[in-house]
Amino acid sequence: MQLRQLVSLYKGFSDPTRLRILNLLTQRDQLKVGEIARILQIPQSTVSRQLAQLRASSLIQDERDGTWVKYSIVESPLITEGQLLATVRMAAEMCPELMEDLKRMAELVPEDENNNPEPITG
Repeated sequence: MQLRQLVSLYKGFSDPTRLRILNLLTQRDQLKVGEIARILQIPQSTVSRQLAQLRASSLIQDERDGTWVKYSIVESPLITEGQLLATVRMAAEMCPELMEDLKRMAELVPEDENNNPEPITG
């Protein structure tokens, strides 16, 4: 990994909205843009812009499922086996805003038996 790639990776953590998105994705396998927007209570355009930055930082990936695009954490040793996501999980335990996001996610996007979020209705 080159230095500029490492800087880009850490840049993904440097925005409050991106950190909130990463917090959600550390707890769920996949989420859609609309689900993230509803959980975080911010415009979908803002979520999309921050997701693009997270993709550029190589922290998340997207997967098309028909008309839906689902986002998830990249499976990479530096990210999933290192301390990067562990730091996000620890921060969630100490930060009221991140805890509230997780509570809202549990209410708005219940998990099914396969640990996949069910679609938001309404």
